[in-house]
Amino acid sequence: METMFNLRKKLTKLTLLLILAGSGSSVFAQSNDQIHTALTPCYMEGLADRLMCGSIKRPLSDSSADGEIDINFAIIPAIKPSHPDEAALAFAGGPGQGAIELAAIFNRNLRFVRETRDILLVDQRGTGYSNKLQCESNDLQTQFAFNDSMTDLALLGAQETQKCKAQLNIDLSHFSTPVAAKDFEAVRKALGYKGLHLYGVSYGTRIAQEYTRQFPNSVLTSTLDGVVPMQQSLAAIGAAIDDSLAALFARCESNTLCNSQYPQLKNQFNTLMTQLDSQPIETTVKHPRTYKNITLVVTKTKFFGAIRMALYSHSMRAILPLAISQAANGNFSPWVGLMSGVDITEQLAMGMHNAIVCGEDWPQLNEQKRSKYNKSYMGKMMIEGFDVMCPIWDVTPVNKSFYKPVTTEVPILLLSGGRDPATPASWAELAMVNMKNATHLVSPSATHGIGSQTCAPKIIAQFINQQNMQDIDTKCINNNNDKKFFMNINGAASSTIQSME
Repeated sequence: METMFNLRKKLTKLTLLLILAGSGSSVFAQSNDQIHTALTPCYMEGLADRLMCGSIKRPLSDSSADGEIDINFAIIPAIKPSHPDEAALAFAGGPGQGAIELAAIFNRNLRFVRETRDILLVDQRGTGYSNKLQCESNDLQTQFAFNDSMTDLALLGAQETQKCKAQLNIDLSHFSTPVAAKDFEAVRKALGYKGLHLYGVSYGTRIAQEYTRQFPNSVLTSTLDGVVPMQQSLAAIGAAIDDSLAALFARCESNTLCNSQYPQLKNQFNTLMTQLDSQPIETTVKHPRTYKNITLVVTKTKFFGAIRMALYSHSMRAILPLAISQAANGNFSPWVGLMSGVDITEQLAMGMHNAIVCGEDWPQLNEQKRSKYNKSYMGKMMIEGFDVMCPIWDVTPVNKSFYKPVTTEVPILLLSGGRDPATPASWAELAMVNMKNATHLVSPSATHGIGSQTCAPKIIAQFINQQNMQDIDTKCINNNNDKKFFMNINGAASSTIQSME
């Protein structure tokens, strides 16, 4: 759930470039009763098309004394605006990612939708250009050298949380999902769209469900890709990670070339995890960006964290057998490439992320759930982290009604990846118990966010056009899209045997 559409991508570093040319701003007018909102032409990295950007003022809280914040948005205009009163509203994941900086990804995933409808990107409060709640983090070299096994992580976590809290100097209770949903509705009204087609991925499916619950008359359809149920805590992700890793080992064992090259892959992984648990490994590696020699302290937490994030991507999954096997033999260079892409603190607005997990996920961790989630390594780590930082943040818990599954007759398409390390297919089934007009599709070989990996973009567009799934051919969702395993540092072997899986 931490990442949306493969956190390893560098697209979270997108920059919003405004064109301020005298009278270059315009007014987006679609209906007489809307609030006229000034828009400015803008461009996003990765997109050649001109977009329109703007913002609206929103109260920070119910108290006028707390002032206002700017909620920024961008419109990717329809190629042929056949439905000017409708738009596809895309929700970013994380929690903590901004939607605007993911414009290139949303444009790709909703490319067929964009043929006739605008794509609307709104930076949720606390992310992107909407009062981003971000705190300082260490550089990559410092992270590589840090030995977390020799540190009192509870004490360090408390100190870092206190430091971040002082830096932000704001009540995170104002950045909850229910509050944010009202911002999205305000943007819809300001722009004059009569109806929206929601598209959310990972945490974005949670805000999409909450928006649907609060404003059902504004929602024409909803597509939930990598579904987070309202009644599910983020800490449940641990079991999904373990299942996704087990699927990787099983695939390698069943693959002739992979099993021949890495016959003890699972055992190598488990042995190395045990070794790192008792004694970290210190070595020297090349910095993945500067190529200078730097110190690397490999701990169990670091090693597993990099492996975990690689499970999100088919390309990175293909490298994992090589990285694990080489690491087990003392060569961490392939693994360093994985480690260099997992700095979540750079890619997420951690203040907003903590607002969500401490106000929505942590409060529902009763003893039964704690016992269940503690069975996985990552689930246990997450709960321990919540227990340290959430009392310090002191976020007001959401109302208990927030955890009820959404009851709606809105046409909903739920999408799941069979190898998703974050939001497994069972989560979608849990979410849709009270959705009276829902269809769930599972892509067996896909990971997290199948809109970026499969034929789903075309299916989504057809679903939106019809506002139902009747007679839509979905067989392509079952196509295998695995990447060939790397047999050595030079890449995958060129052999027809590789495809016989």
